[in-house]
Amino acid sequence: MTTRFDALPGKAVPALFVAWMLSACGPRVPDTITIGVAQPMSGPSAARGMDIVNGAKLAAAELTASGYKIAGKPVRIEIAAVDDKADKEEAKKVAQALVDQKVVAVIGHLSSDVTETVIPIYKGGNVPQLFTSSAAELTALGQGNAFRLIANDGLQARAIASYAAETLKASRVAVVYEDTAFGAPLAKAVAAALATMNRKVDPSQAVDNKTTNFAAFVGKLKPARPEVLIAMLRDNQLLPLFEEMNAAGLGDVPVIATSVAKTQRLAGGATVKTLYLTSSSAEANEFPAGAEFTKRFRAAYKSDPVWAAHYAYDAVFVLADTMRRAESVSPSNVRAKLMVIDAIAPVTTTMRFNADGEQRHGAIGVYQKRDGRWEPLMRSDRW
Repeated sequence: MTTRFDALPGKAVPALFVAWMLSACGPRVPDTITIGVAQPMSGPSAARGMDIVNGAKLAAAELTASGYKIAGKPVRIEIAAVDDKADKEEAKKVAQALVDQKVVAVIGHLSSDVTETVIPIYKGGNVPQLFTSSAAELTALGQGNAFRLIANDGLQARAIASYAAETLKASRVAVVYEDTAFGAPLAKAVAAALATMNRKVDPSQAVDNKTTNFAAFVGKLKPARPEVLIAMLRDNQLLPLFEEMNAAGLGDVPVIATSVAKTQRLAGGATVKTLYLTSSSAEANEFPAGAEFTKRFRAAYKSDPVWAAHYAYDAVFVLADTMRRAESVSPSNVRAKLMVIDAIAPVTTTMRFNADGEQRHGAIGVYQKRDGRWEPLMRSDRW
């Protein structure tokens, strides 16, 4: 059916009709679009959180300066950075504030237990969410609204088990983990993977993520004499654990830590003899474009990236490229396009999402602490 609208001679087209015609064309492309970045900007995880914030800000500034356009219209990109303080309740507040602000998307949050808490808020608020949290179940909780920028803990669990059993040849393995949405599922997956390799896990201990006294666990560790300790804890817990291990004569036990502990603080302060670490993200300098990115980052912030600045930088470019190709800022259009394109990712080069929101090209790297830094040993997407 064709509907014809003829303006009467000498009469203005009614404002209501103009508004209807504009709405029929979909959401208007605004002069400025805002991307939310929700991270811990204070407290023990502030260095990691600010790293992500600064990576996103650098990308937004570069895109705006380049004359970025959507559907032929020049558009300014701004970053709304909020501090979730690595706290679930605070995260809920800032997540709702970003939804109310009508940001086009959010890059957040950092830790898996915090991200798990806010996924329903972004889903309910129709705001696409991209994150670096690694707990395997998070994308499923997002029901098509959650997109992971790195590899997940399903792959990390297999990498940990494989490296402990096949590379380090350990038959007796001990595990300690934070009892959170990150630590508990990862510990369970690692134990299952080790079981398929006929490796014994003893002891296996869950601890509160604020615990700094490990006397009880070290008391169990000493008679077990494991050949490897897998520790799914953060640096503020690992450092006191290592001191207690040394005091108990266990400083020679090789330790495998995980991605949440990949900090300069741990690389410079760990006191055990041999410390490995698996990571679901690669360092910027492991990519061909990483050196140039680091140079620009250093010029902007007078410091080097500390963790995932380049992933946040690429995430902003990915969102910008997605909106440009979709010629729209509509959340439904952005989500649909994110799932089918190889969007521009200047540093990591490829950032492609599967239909479930998982990163198609995710990989796990293994590092070793040497001379106060993390030295890459190997990286693979097949474990």
